[in-house]
Amino acid sequence: MEKDFRKKTFRGAKIEDMILELEKLSSLCEEKSKSSEQLERQRFYEGMAIAYTTIAVKLKGDFDYIEPKVIDELYNALEKTSNPNSLSNTEHGTTCSFCRRSKEEAGELAMGPGVSICIECLEFGAEVIKTQSTEV
Repeated sequence: MEKDFRKKTFRGAKIEDMILELEKLSSLCEEKSKSSEQLERQRFYEGMAIAYTTIAVKLKGDFDYIEPKVIDELYNALEKTSNPNSLSNTEHGTTCSFCRRSKEEAGELAMGPGVSICIECLEFGAEVIKTQSTEV
């Protein structure tokens, strides 16, 4: 019985560590986005911040699937990294900012401030983070 308790406690601590690391990575990406002078780099870091935030929220157990209100919350949380004068590129609404596949090819896109991400790229990002977190 005590062994099961320790396993659960240890697992919970590891998940909490992963959540904290994802939040740090999200903040780092927000900072990089603000300091970058290239629009493409800004959008990349904004997209990564969205991905990290999405995974952190998932680990916190706040949702089982992505709902439109979650996307709105992500947008609001990352709005501060967006430069309103640089949102002239409307391509983000029709293609994934990471793999460049069209909405027709990739399916639904999660929209962020000036970026979008398809489910496959989002899942790939989650796997990368999962792999990196097990190496620590």
